[in-house]
Amino acid sequence: MRNRWTKKQRRELRELQGLAWERELGGALQDLRKDFESWERGEISAFELSDRMHKFHNGRSRELYNLYSSSLDHFFIDHAIVRGVIDESELSDELREEVKDDIARSRERFQAMSQN
Repeated sequence: MRNRWTKKQRRELRELQGLAWERELGGALQDLRKDFESWERGEISAFELSDRMHKFHNGRSRELYNLYSSSLDHFFIDHAIVRGVIDESELSDELREEVKDDIARSRERFQAMSQN
């Protein structure tokens, strides 16, 4: 079986992987920031904030780590594009052409899941 990705594509995939991870983590951290603001306003206790931080670390943060730190594959691109984390225009023409069918299938699956 031939290696699907050229050296240039692997580099681009790694860059996109990092970009998508940072964007998703940033969004998740914004939610955690709201918890800090609730604590600062006295709406939740320090213990509740600590519990939410723990849940974030073992939950969403770990999910993103597992998604984006695994071996280099196009799955994360399909996932990130379908969810709007990365725009297709951020892919090089060469890479976009290579994964266009995969993205189309991912969109179909996402739409089918959304309708259920």
